[in-house]
Amino acid sequence: MIQMKRIDARNEGIAFVRALYESAFPEDERREWSSLLSLCDACSAFELRVVCDDDRRVGFITVWQWADWRYIEHFAIDASCRGKGTGADVLRALLAEDNRPVVLEVEVPADEMSRRRVGFYRRLGFVLHDEFFYMQPSYGEGRKPLPMCLMTYGASEKTNLSVVAALLYREVYGAEIPSADEK
Repeated sequence: MIQMKRIDARNEGIAFVRALYESAFPEDERREWSSLLSLCDACSAFELRVVCDDDRRVGFITVWQWADWRYIEHFAIDASCRGKGTGADVLRALLAEDNRPVVLEVEVPADEMSRRRVGFYRRLGFVLHDEFFYMQPSYGEGRKPLPMCLMTYGASEKTNLSVVAALLYREVYGAEIPSADEK
């Protein structure tokens, strides 16, 4: 049975999460590990959850929780467990926790792997907003900002994505949304 447990630097399983985090995400798509651990202690809106299938660690997910939105920042399932429905089970459990809309960033669907990721989220009910220009801010010195797309679940068709992007920039990245001439 799939379970998600909130953890921090002091919990058993943190080494598993670090290894998966650093192998699943390129440097430009992740924080310094020490910064991620600092968020666990200093930011009540941020949650690092280890995913277990019965007693076996199989993945992790990081979630930001605000009054009106939830944001999935990072989500990874161990390579040995992929293709078995585990990732879909985790997301279904997260989506069932409450009715706030969820937003996440995905790579621009320009190659087979990125199109497969988008398809995975679409099958779970997420909507791709590829018409909305979005640039993921840099995660820090030496790391590049990246063009991404936003996907939402449970959001109104009238959702102002600029407001959602501004929330992500401010709360997640500590950045300001780029002006039109910077886009």
